Amino acid sequence: MKEKWDELEMLFTEDGEITARELCLTVAVAFLLGLVLGMIFSPKKHVTITSNNGSNNINPLDEDWDEWEDEV
Repeated sequence: MKEKWDELEMLFTEDGEITARELCLTVAVAFLLGLVLGMIFSPKKHVTITSNNGSNNINPLDEDWDEWEDEV
């Protein structure tokens, strides 16, 4: 594993040394790439961003408002 890391470092620099800034940017890019690929290739799930508590709120500007008032 160490040999592979050394080969990767040699790809980024000509003289074999990598600066702290380049290392931080490389780690940040790898992390963000992992997040994006994880979101793309993750199993799809049904996501609901509501509480589903059954409050049945109706907008007063809806055309069904008059019918709802008659029912209550």
